[in-house]
Amino acid sequence: MALTLEMKFNAENGKTLTISVNEPKENLTALEVAEAMQTIIDQNVFHNEGFPIVAIHQARIVERNVSELELQ
Repeated sequence: MALTLEMKFNAENGKTLTISVNEPKENLTALEVAEAMQTIIDQNVFHNEGFPIVAIHQARIVERNVSELELQ
């Protein structure tokens, strides 16, 4: 099972920017994620097509299960 934290932000150009983190720590809280996302916005490091991100849109943890098929 693979877990990914997806943090989605609204950019000034009206588009959404997604930052994904593989294998986030266990027991991650919504408050911790929100604080991290606000720090990302405040630091103004990431942009979408040259436009800064301006707001938190959504955060979610995605779980993915992979089953290998044995081929002959």
